[in-house]
Amino acid sequence: MKSSVTDLLGNTLAIAVNQTAIAAITGYQKYISPRKGFSCAYRVLQNGDSCSQYIKKLIAKYGIIDAIPLARKRLKACRNAYIILKSETHEGHDHHNKRNCGCLSNPKSCCAGICDPGCDGIDFGDIGDCG
Repeated sequence: MKSSVTDLLGNTLAIAVNQTAIAAITGYQKYISPRKGFSCAYRVLQNGDSCSQYIKKLIAKYGIIDAIPLARKRLKACRNAYIILKSETHEGHDHHNKRNCGCLSNPKSCCAGICDPGCDGIDFGDIGDCG
């Protein structure tokens, strides 16, 4: 049976890991995302949270370990959203009115978000799957 000290240390470590992950995502949102020049495809298609914001909320609510399968599912949905947006652009749809995104005239640079086709080659590996 675990002692209360072991429980406390384990809980403290879990909290520290979760806070570190949330801080890393916040840093990404503040310093990297605004400079990359495109938005999360899922956010654009669904008019909801970006994948990074959604995953940050998952970690805060469930902890990083339990958030991983849900994050994987969301990243797959984001990849599907990218495919939809890309196909609509090739069909000539007017995204400025449909998607309420001023930069959708070029979905490869705007709507790819974290699910840019280059993401296919990344293996979220031991912690999940990007695509």
